[in-house]
Amino acid sequence: MANVLVHNRIRVSPSSLRLGATIVLALLALFGGAAPAAGAPPANDTWQRLAQLPEAVTEPLLAFAVSPSEPATLLAGTPAGNLYRSSDGGQSWKLVKRQLGGPVTSVVFDPYQSGSVVVGTHSAGAWRSSDGGQTWDREAGSEGRSVRAIAFGPGLTLVGSDQGALLSHGGAPLTPSGPQTVGVSAVAVVQGGQPTRLVIGADTSRAEEALPLFASGDGGQSWAVAAKDVGASSMVSALAAGPAPDGSPRPLLLGTNAGLYSSHDGADSWQQLTGDPALPAVDFSALAWSDRTDQFYVASDGGGSDAGGIWQTADGGSHFRSLEPPVHAVTALAVSRGLEPVLYAASFRPVDHAVFLWSYRDAGGSPQTAIGAVPAPKPIAQAGASAPGPALNPAVEARQLLHGPETPFLALGLVSLLVLLLALGAYAGRARKL
Repeated sequence: MANVLVHNRIRVSPSSLRLGATIVLALLALFGGAAPAAGAPPANDTWQRLAQLPEAVTEPLLAFAVSPSEPATLLAGTPAGNLYRSSDGGQSWKLVKRQLGGPVTSVVFDPYQSGSVVVGTHSAGAWRSSDGGQTWDREAGSEGRSVRAIAFGPGLTLVGSDQGALLSHGGAPLTPSGPQTVGVSAVAVVQGGQPTRLVIGADTSRAEEALPLFASGDGGQSWAVAAKDVGASSMVSALAAGPAPDGSPRPLLLGTNAGLYSSHDGADSWQQLTGDPALPAVDFSALAWSDRTDQFYVASDGGGSDAGGIWQTADGGSHFRSLEPPVHAVTALAVSRGLEPVLYAASFRPVDHAVFLWSYRDAGGSPQTAIGAVPAPKPIAQAGASAPGPALNPAVEARQLLHGPETPFLALGLVSLLVLLLALGAYAGRARKL
């Protein structure tokens, strides 16, 4: 009896206790201590590769966004129609919406309403979240449309679809606005309040205008061509509105197939930004502003070539410098708020169809890339071979389950089951000795 502990008439041997304690500690380590720590803030002027998404992505990723109020909250949408959220600056990802109905083409946070974000898809309309991207509902009025561009004003949502622009006021369903015969590829809210000034651009023309670029000064009730001073441009690839100065229209950037333009009078006139040799003649498909009216970023995929990249200006476009991203074909760009903004970018490597996500804190220094950030290209499947599909990685899904909100309940249940099994084993052993 010296080697047996007696408690509540159930005898448990010390070896059983040691075994149980070992298992309990292992469970606690698995559920409580193995969660990935939040990543350190991005190093100054250094490209760092973010965690890989939990699915095989072999097509360009077009939808990538950072929350304006929570700089560590990111959203990424995939060509397979899945949506992922990160709350640690891209060090880990969690699936928040599976199969939106079509490839995710855009994702934009509402800077006027905390937690509000809208996602656009190809052929499956738009989806909205009011809790920072954790849960999603279909945006009424967008069903069956391809949504490629989204912008916000105070109490206003402007959406660009394959059948013209759509508008929502105060959370009401989206309703048609603007030319319905063009596929809208870019939108911007230049001035909120009354009157509301809006600008939309398309990459297909009705052949009635040289460039399908339209502006509205009455909140979308009527539209007029706004393509003055844009040279030989024939399609719009991107629009972006900068910080709002006091009482004046927000500065605008316009990316076209023939160059980059800016406007400071609400799209009435445009100035081409080509005076700096550092800025190449490419199709700029992603534009983003910092908190300053003279600092912005422009990106291009270069048509899948080395001509792509990211360029920055801190003097309103008089001079540019390349930020030298590790993979030149940049397909999506988002910029956080702050004096030293953090850039989040998606890039595509055509040689092996690899998709990478990056972060870069712009402190004004010489760009560099973290050691080991760019893996060597992998062989791709030959013609006729089955390509990897969008199925989720089981190991990643398991880690998400272990570190999700349900983790404490799973741990408690497993520990309780373990204690019960130990008690039953001890009771059975005692019964055999009687």
